Amino acid sequence: MKRLRANITWEACGLGLFWAWCYCLWFVPNLYSSGTVVSPGQNYSWLVVLGSAAVIQFAVPACLKTRRLSSHPSLAYLVPTITCVGTICIELTSTVLPLEWLYYLGAIASGASSALLWHLWGDYYAAARNDNAESIALGFGIVVLFSVVITSILPHVLSNAYVAATPLASGAILAGVKMRAKKANYPTLLPKATRKTSRSAIAKVCMIAFAVCVICTFTWASIPLETLPLKDDAMSIGVAVGAIFMIAAALPKLLFDEPMPTAKILSWMVFLAAVALALSLVGSEELASASYIVSLASSVVLDVLLATYFVALVVKGYVASSTAFGYSEGFICAGMLVGNMLRNGLASYGLLETDDMLSIGLLLICVLFALLILLNEQRQGIHEIMTAPPVASDIERNCAAIAEEFSLSSREFEILVLLGQGHTAQSIAKRMVISPLTVQTHIKHIYQKMDIHSRTELLDYINLQKTEFSSR
Repeated sequence: MKRLRANITWEACGLGLFWAWCYCLWFVPNLYSSGTVVSPGQNYSWLVVLGSAAVIQFAVPACLKTRRLSSHPSLAYLVPTITCVGTICIELTSTVLPLEWLYYLGAIASGASSALLWHLWGDYYAAARNDNAESIALGFGIVVLFSVVITSILPHVLSNAYVAATPLASGAILAGVKMRAKKANYPTLLPKATRKTSRSAIAKVCMIAFAVCVICTFTWASIPLETLPLKDDAMSIGVAVGAIFMIAAALPKLLFDEPMPTAKILSWMVFLAAVALALSLVGSEELASASYIVSLASSVVLDVLLATYFVALVVKGYVASSTAFGYSEGFICAGMLVGNMLRNGLASYGLLETDDMLSIGLLLICVLFALLILLNEQRQGIHEIMTAPPVASDIERNCAAIAEEFSLSSREFEILVLLGQGHTAQSIAKRMVISPLTVQTHIKHIYQKMDIHSRTELLDYINLQKTEFSSR
């Protein structure tokens, strides 16, 4: 019970509300008007939201670099409000105000502002140095599952009101946890040499997530809802299954204090994406329902896993918070957008007929298995980033990178290595046959050059350089 309370945090629930807005607005049939439910794959407002969100997600890191969006306090109130208003515009134009300009204006506004809200959450997680993947997974699972259920059973008007209010609730929780938190303590970026060697691994993970998301989205978007035994309910069931899966993923931490196996889960999502695609090719309506649910649930889980991976990266100093959170959600939004557009493009040319779809599906299954092989090569690196402490033999190499980055003198480098190995100022003085005062002076200079304020910060900085990247 104590572990459960420790992992169900306000910040995790606030982030979960952001995801609840993303998925409930488009995948809960009850939110639509009494007319025919339109699959998100053929809903142009959904595509506009994805496109505008993806543009902002990638634009913010390019514009801010190492600066932070949260340095503008007014955005914490303005951004959730714009998202809420944009959502209301989308909901109204589908019921009482069929104005096309308002429809697309609401889609652009909500998509762009939701991306900014995501970055504001990224700044908070960086400042709090919170890389608890299990907490994020549990918060997502509980909040999204609750939101799917409540919006499915409430009257149509109340469901729309609930979804429109979720960005405001997420923003309110963000403001609350920031007020409760101590002074922001953003991680210092690791030396350029260390970060440079990490780029290849990060790029591979991003490309794998993007490609798998494209194929998952293409799979469920290609299945007509009206042909399924579950009909429109397949959408909300797919999201709910994804939420339940994330709750289950957090259970090892809650029950046995074991970390969430992020790398293994990523591999399973790639495999399940191939299974879902294969099921869609069989032609059976029952298997098509399973394919829809599995492919949608896989893309949902992939969204959360990529976020947890990048949260760990930013807390450990590999990337700035704007870059980490921009990439984590940007590649998912772009993947869903491309997957939908691929489906619509092929459909417009009549290439989704049985024979053509079989050839396309087999090709995509081959791509997925190639991605699975590539991901397995990265599993050790992902595991180390998420869980593993550094080994002692890496400390000197890490300190050498730090010394080069911050222009430390040879004596400061020697003291830095000893500090990294756990020596106190007194033991360093005896070892180097100098006075403790001289050691303290050198340590002070190290702090000043690195913009570090305590021994704990310094040790964290040294020890968070993982062997997977620094050994390359």
